[in-house]
Amino acid sequence: MTDPEPRRVIAYVGPSTANSAADRYWTRIFDSVRRCIDTEASRTSRGFDALRTALSTADTAVTLVLDGTRLDEDVAEGIGTLLADEPTLRIVVATRTASSVGADMPSDTRILTSDDLAFTVDETAAYLRDAGVPQERWVVERIVHRTGGLPAVIGRLPAALSPARIPGVTETEHLDRIVDAVTDSVTARTIKNEPLLAHLLRPVLMSAMTDTLTCSSVAGSGVDAPTFVATLESLGLVESVPGNPARAYPDAVRRSLLRRAVADLPAEPARTYLVMPGTDERGSDNAAQLGQVVTLRRDGRFAEAASICDELASRAVSSSTESTDTTVTSDAAFYFQAGLTYFFAVRPHEAMGMLRRARSAGAGTPVGDDAAAVLGLMHALRGEGPEARAALSVDRSPRRHHRAGARLAHTAEQVAAVLLAIDRLESDVALDILVDIEASTAPNELWALVLYAQGSLALLTRTPMDGLRRIKAEIRRHPELHAGYNAVLVNAIRADLELALGDFDRAQNLIADSTHLFTAPVHARLRLLTGDPAGSEALVHHYGTDPNCTPRQAMELAVLGAAAACALGRDTEARPHLDRAIALSQQTGLLRPFTMVSPLMARHLGSLGVALPTAAEPTALDTATYPKSKPVVRLTPRERAVLDGLIAGRSARTIAKVEFVSVNTVKTQLRSLYRKLGVNSGKDAVIAARHLVLD
Repeated sequence: MTDPEPRRVIAYVGPSTANSAADRYWTRIFDSVRRCIDTEASRTSRGFDALRTALSTADTAVTLVLDGTRLDEDVAEGIGTLLADEPTLRIVVATRTASSVGADMPSDTRILTSDDLAFTVDETAAYLRDAGVPQERWVVERIVHRTGGLPAVIGRLPAALSPARIPGVTETEHLDRIVDAVTDSVTARTIKNEPLLAHLLRPVLMSAMTDTLTCSSVAGSGVDAPTFVATLESLGLVESVPGNPARAYPDAVRRSLLRRAVADLPAEPARTYLVMPGTDERGSDNAAQLGQVVTLRRDGRFAEAASICDELASRAVSSSTESTDTTVTSDAAFYFQAGLTYFFAVRPHEAMGMLRRARSAGAGTPVGDDAAAVLGLMHALRGEGPEARAALSVDRSPRRHHRAGARLAHTAEQVAAVLLAIDRLESDVALDILVDIEASTAPNELWALVLYAQGSLALLTRTPMDGLRRIKAEIRRHPELHAGYNAVLVNAIRADLELALGDFDRAQNLIADSTHLFTAPVHARLRLLTGDPAGSEALVHHYGTDPNCTPRQAMELAVLGAAAACALGRDTEARPHLDRAIALSQQTGLLRPFTMVSPLMARHLGSLGVALPTAAEPTALDTATYPKSKPVVRLTPRERAVLDGLIAGRSARTIAKVEFVSVNTVKTQLRSLYRKLGVNSGKDAVIAARHLVLD
């Protein structure tokens, strides 16, 4: 009996970047098809013509899944040509830019709009039931109403829905909070993953404050308006308005952006003061508790200090009376101390929000100056160069020498300046500043940040042993400070210094238990340097899409993703990673992440045909930050497939069946594989592969 649906091979191609040319996109599709089928197509010509040849000579029916395609006229015409060439070919295209390309498509093309793809109540109920979290009808109806049935949000709800309700809120309020949190996460992740938007958050948030979006409505935001609007549309963040050239955010997305705007773009905050039970005055009780917060923080007891800040914040009430200078200073002081505390308790978003409020509430006062200095340091730590320089640009020298607390602000400014210099690869400038800073004499709050700056400079100047000695001496001197975010920072830089010395085991032990985003690049770098590029690539994909990823982490992960793809022989997939890194570099001024790979890897990246930032390219190629790595063995795609089969425990006959080749062909490839690895058996080949970098 003939199978009415012959076996198909599915070739998946992920989203294209905003500046991806059509010829590069066809090359990515060809590479995906080539990995799925045997083809005689030329490997030197990898564009559209090579793809047509590969599909015409394929023995197996192919389905192309093109996700996130930027469907301009050239791409649409090419898809139409492919479908006309091969009657058995099927193409599934996910796009949001198909406004005027229908004429190039075959007559039987089916186009689904966003309304067609939105989840209905019945579909949502069925999906949640199948996911193991069935819900009552009213719950499902409210979910669909609040999300508009957006698939990206519905798809993430099962992991978030919980039967445990937050005390003091109704069931409906609890559900709304869950749905809003998931929507916020999806929206933030979408913006973060697009290089053209990742650091244009303010214009994005401002654009959500109007009912419709046009090029003229965002023209005053300092962005390239047509590109900005087109990028939002291609990501599905905005949609066309029927009968109107304007665009509009779906209600759920707009509400999400407005929630983010309230947190990240605070206007002059309403004055608040803390009312303690049983007293009508603000003074002594609050001051005593804030003093306790400072004491706990300086002793390294960050979690306890944060819990007191939480208690104080929960008792805050709005003041309806006219604010005096004393009130302003008191408000700013609380925001400032809470911001510092939340930062070291590993609550960075709350910390940044509190410090912004302190800067605004205390504008023109010493407390406001301190908040601006620490905020600038945190921006520098995150890799946000322009924001850091803006926060540090105010001249505070006239009043600094009059107050004892100025040492913290002055040290914060110095450390921020060091980090900014290191990020620009200006080691002499950083060294001149660091000469005047010692972790042992710095304020306790900045102890770990000084060590991080010193370790970073040691990496840049290729003196990792000196950096390690200094950090270890400080930990012995102040073990109580090696906790919370301090421990995350210090262990991350220690691990990088150990990697630079080639001690991979010590590096692994330092970060083994950490899942914090700050250590994500170190984890990925460790995998790459120890011969596991696939593991490094997996970590890049996992952490790189986290909406909480800072620009520094995102850029380091992008460079590592490119290096890992190169090590796996997938240069085409390396280029989008490198494009993202370059876009982040242009927006932030960061150059150092290009040096955070071995010289061999840096040279490979430089050969991809993607122009690195001028100042970074020669330094990245010459700086041996991580000189030691495992030997590289270059395998052909067939040899790699055979090795993967051995690792999976398959026999030569099974490998031949899976790869659609003869057993004799597999044996020939095995002999070649054994010769390259220097072994004599499949078991030894698997062991050797774990100690080599396979390219």
